[in-house]
Amino acid sequence: MSPFSTVFRELRIFCELRQAEFASQLGYEQSYISAIELGTKGPPSVDFIERLAQRLELDEHWQKRLLDALDESQRKIILPSEASDETYKMFNELRRQIGALHPAQVELIQMALRMPAMLAYIPFKPLRLIKRKSESDTTEAV
Repeated sequence: MSPFSTVFRELRIFCELRQAEFASQLGYEQSYISAIELGTKGPPSVDFIERLAQRLELDEHWQKRLLDALDESQRKIILPSEASDETYKMFNELRRQIGALHPAQVELIQMALRMPAMLAYIPFKPLRLIKRKSESDTTEAV
């Protein structure tokens, strides 16, 4: 399931509606609601969320959750035309392996992507080299 599918299902359960009732209230077929919840149907449009918000009179919290989940559920990534060769290679390697990634790999990739934000909070202190004592300083007189 996609992040949108998860939040969409949570909303329906929060509203205490079955799929058929939810679909009827929104003006869609039950099969479409089911496909969204299962993630077999791609994420809907922003217009769909606006219609959903209006029909269900959703508060800002739910609207934000749905819009954030919609953004996280996009299946297509368009690289900027000025992307480097290395960026293209990295994305294509990810594309080829996306279905077989171990959860640890996904976590490592997410950590790497969060590094700039994490590093912004860690003050940079250059390392100070400690001068080694010369051999004559460490030799005791006998």
